[in-house]
Amino acid sequence: MEIKLTIGGVGREEILARLQRQGIQLNDYARQWLGHPGFHLLDQPQTVTLRILELGALGCAGGATLPQIFRLAARNGLSPCAPETALFLRLALDAQPQSTNSVLSGAHHSPQGAIVVASERLSGDEAFPAGLYLRHVDGILWLRGYVCGDDYLWQPQDIFAFAVCEKE
Repeated sequence: MEIKLTIGGVGREEILARLQRQGIQLNDYARQWLGHPGFHLLDQPQTVTLRILELGALGCAGGATLPQIFRLAARNGLSPCAPETALFLRLALDAQPQSTNSVLSGAHHSPQGAIVVASERLSGDEAFPAGLYLRHVDGILWLRGYVCGDDYLWQPQDIFAFAVCEKE
């Protein structure tokens, strides 16, 4: 699935207010991600095309680590998203299918129904959130951060959102 999305052009307080007005919940890891000095919002709005797909579609039938996923994505004309992309995608995807599993954490695998927004790490510290994902659980839309090491093996059925590279 491909989605055109406008990101940026608003301040931190405004985007957080929009999330709150739509009833979108954040976990502590998402709050840490948003509070990091490396997290910023683009001053000017920018339109990006996102492709949302299962990792298996990139050619990783046996699963892959984040570094491997980014290499496979690049070979397929995809790149990591800007750090703020997850916020704007969460606001846009209010009709995300509801998860059939209401467990929100502690499972040490990608939650069922999650859309991981591929982005570069904001910190080299593996105890700091590696990124953000979207989830719809028990009627509530979530923007959640997650922690994983570079050796964590993502599964072929895990769903990621990537930026489509612009053709020159």
